[in-house]
Amino acid sequence: MIEIHILQFFLGVILFFIINWIGRHSYSVGYMQISMFLKVEEAPAFNFLFRIISPIVYLFIVSAILYKLGLDKFVANVFFISIYYILFRLAFNLATNRGLLMNWYRQVLYWISIVSISYFAYTEIIYKKENILPDFDTISNELWIIILIFLFHTLNRIRISSDKTIERKENYLKSRLSSFKEKYSDLVNENLNNDKLKSIAYAIMIYEDFNRPKAARLVENARFKITGKKHSLGLMQVQTSEFINDRKSVELGIEKLNKAYNKEIKKRGLDRKESIEILLPDAWSNEWSMERRIVSNYNKDDNYVDEIRTLTEKIFELNTSQNKTYLFPTYNGDKNDYYGEEE
Repeated sequence: MIEIHILQFFLGVILFFIINWIGRHSYSVGYMQISMFLKVEEAPAFNFLFRIISPIVYLFIVSAILYKLGLDKFVANVFFISIYYILFRLAFNLATNRGLLMNWYRQVLYWISIVSISYFAYTEIIYKKENILPDFDTISNELWIIILIFLFHTLNRIRISSDKTIERKENYLKSRLSSFKEKYSDLVNENLNNDKLKSIAYAIMIYEDFNRPKAARLVENARFKITGKKHSLGLMQVQTSEFINDRKSVELGIEKLNKAYNKEIKKRGLDRKESIEILLPDAWSNEWSMERRIVSNYNKDDNYVDEIRTLTEKIFELNTSQNKTYLFPTYNGDKNDYYGEEE
């Protein structure tokens, strides 16, 4: 009996990663987009069907394979796969600090629907072997046609506006920002004297933590200790040949940002007053360009750069100080001061 539940739990975990991959929100060795700034999410109707029907389709496919392999006993109470999938998804989201991103009322509705339909599918269809295996003499063929049509339509997802989604993402941003300021503001304030640069540093912390939560970083630490090979470690994912913890990675990450910023300042001659005065009319353009180059120096991936820059703007907007500083010296953020009012 225990081996049945072990396999079903394992299959539930596989289902979790399959659905995440299909939904383009997978946790992997690559980066996911937080996309807090996007005022869109999947169409509610299709998203609802996708999240509920996917586990059911998976149950049919898995059960058919088990029956075909002669492992009939593992099909017993196969609806537990859906239960284990839900429990693993819940644990994963809580462990990676994504609770604030979730619509809990909708999640509970998903869970109740998935378990109910999974149980019904098992008791009424899957339980009888002849109902699930493809047979050109039975109605099961139509069932498999429906499954194939569903799998095809998962590639055609659409998006619509959702203010609630944006609100949850902004709450998540504020929560993580507050947490990292509490832990690392001493390092940030001591080593960075520019408010926009500080926003970039916090944006990288939030983005990297989203993609490499604490549990994943512990695995990376263990792998580094075993292999001894150069690896990106710590909260700010700094490339290193020596073991570093989160705090050390923040220190090194800030150092890297500072060097990139100083390089841009010297490259544009912004360490000289006369150059600042000459370039001031084009300050906004220089600000945008400098920010992109600094982030690109940290990670050259275009999607990474776009995500960090947008997160930076969100964080910078939360700074309500009238005297906050930009990357371009003396710039105050107002385009009209330099370009004039539009007619």
